[in-house]
Amino acid sequence: MSGYTRIRAEAPIDSHSIVPTPGELDAPTGPIYNLASPRAALARLNRVRRTNRIAMPPKQPVRVEPLNNVSRRITRWLGVSFPDQFPFVFVTGCPKSGTSWVAQLVSDYLRLPFPRHSPFPIGIPAVIHGHDIVLRKFRRCVYVMRDGRDVMCSLYFHLSRQVPEGDRPAMSRRHSQIFPGLVNRENVRENMPAFVEAQMKRPYSTPYNWGAHVRTFMDSRREGVVGVRYEDLLADAAAGLASVAEGLTGEEADPDRVRWAVEKFSFEKLSGRRRGQESRSDFLRKGEAGDWVNHFNREAAEIFDLHCGKTLIEAGYEADRAWIERCPPT
Repeated sequence: MSGYTRIRAEAPIDSHSIVPTPGELDAPTGPIYNLASPRAALARLNRVRRTNRIAMPPKQPVRVEPLNNVSRRITRWLGVSFPDQFPFVFVTGCPKSGTSWVAQLVSDYLRLPFPRHSPFPIGIPAVIHGHDIVLRKFRRCVYVMRDGRDVMCSLYFHLSRQVPEGDRPAMSRRHSQIFPGLVNRENVRENMPAFVEAQMKRPYSTPYNWGAHVRTFMDSRREGVVGVRYEDLLADAAAGLASVAEGLTGEEADPDRVRWAVEKFSFEKLSGRRRGQESRSDFLRKGEAGDWVNHFNREAAEIFDLHCGKTLIEAGYEADRAWIERCPPT
């Protein structure tokens, strides 16, 4: 037993590097434990297993979530389970629908904190940003809706920032699933059909594709749930924010507070560029509506229509399916 320090204990010592010696599992005077390195302990554990015919469970994959994701889930649970003690205002919608912008506007108008990426659960009245569907227990909720085709394009550029430039770039497994068959990230129209198909089957940052996500809002019109369109905010941010504020508070909006919030969080101030001036490397890329016409081809349109076409029409973004034919074949 050279190389080991042997100790006798009446109760097991809790350490990943301490294992019982073979043949001593049933020792009447209490087990004897060996202190060793983790590698030596693992080898000794295997010998114990073979000697005593112990069946080891199969290896299971270990998934470690970032602390802020756990914190976000706890915060959401607090808000829906104890709405009186935790009076949050939830701002939600599909990713790249303008939810961050709306959360900033609402936070500034209501004079509530807007904590983001917090490693700890939130325990004070605050504006909570996320991409959840409209949950039945949300006491106060703002749902941000955006044309699903623009959502696809904005999401494409947002996620492709992490893909190396050039042909056949080396990608992580996650990005290979997001961009199946991608040859060059700059071939946007060529890559869009496969990207849209992937987002319909395995959406980014939410279990629901655009159609199913928006449907939860359209089917849950009730007091406390306020909807706002991204396109309406682009056209008149002050009127859009005033409508949201009145829906949340039940009172007429203060025009000065609306104006201050809109000016503070304008696209120009946040990005340093004019609206419509594109920067594909920034989180705030372009800030325009209708950009999908520059990136959708016929195949991408047909895929989107197959999964979300009915919701697109019912949400008022198209009158019929004629828009598909207006997309270029390639």
